[in-house]
Amino acid sequence: MTEWRFLSLEMRDGFWNMALDEAILQAVIEKKSPNTIRVYKWNPSTASIGRNQSLSDEVDREFCEKRGFNVVRRITGGGAVFHEKEGEVTYSIVCPLAFLQSLNANNVLEQYEIITQSIVKGLTLYGLKPEKGIIHCPALFLEGKKFSGNAQIRRKGHLLQHGTILLKVNPELMYSVLKTPPNVSKSRMVRSVKAKCIGIKEKLIEFAEDQFIRSLKRGFETILKIRLKQGKFSKFELTLAKQLVERKYQNELWLKKYE
Repeated sequence: MTEWRFLSLEMRDGFWNMALDEAILQAVIEKKSPNTIRVYKWNPSTASIGRNQSLSDEVDREFCEKRGFNVVRRITGGGAVFHEKEGEVTYSIVCPLAFLQSLNANNVLEQYEIITQSIVKGLTLYGLKPEKGIIHCPALFLEGKKFSGNAQIRRKGHLLQHGTILLKVNPELMYSVLKTPPNVSKSRMVRSVKAKCIGIKEKLIEFAEDQFIRSLKRGFETILKIRLKQGKFSKFELTLAKQLVERKYQNELWLKKYE
């Protein structure tokens, strides 16, 4: 059974969270770090946009600045997301595509599928009944409502996938941060989120974070046939991440790349 590194739940700002995911990807590509699964939260709350999105179309920058929220562009695709400080747990996974292919996950959809199946397994172990589905890209649902979306980047034969696991949903705040599509009112988007999205805490009598993370780890171990060993960031990763924060993620040229 292959041993992977597990990086425990921690809270960082949006710039560091995205820089660390990219630094881990580079370290694994260069064989300086093992395949890695990481879980994290966001402090302060952060709006993230996909690598090809226009900032001005997606995020109310002025509102974010007033509230002290971060705004960051990801290197992965997908749409704009609001990461509320206490409203979600985010995971990331970095590994060679060849590893997933060894599990018969040979194309993009199958590779999304096996990773999301790991989350389904973990949440099932925690006592929930999640289901898989697709809204633009593979997503996860509870009783027909979405609680997890995911995004990927592929680089030099390696994969970085990260995604959200919503604990609770605040549609009013979400659509104060995110802009609505053209000709769609905020109230309509708020109603849509209430109808279509859910935080897993809504289906739990109590939420024990440590137990939840243990179940999530076990889900990845079971589906990917790996053993997760507690680890820490390498000096290489932390140094590279600091450079990426300063030169890229906090840089207006990167953030406004498609203005």
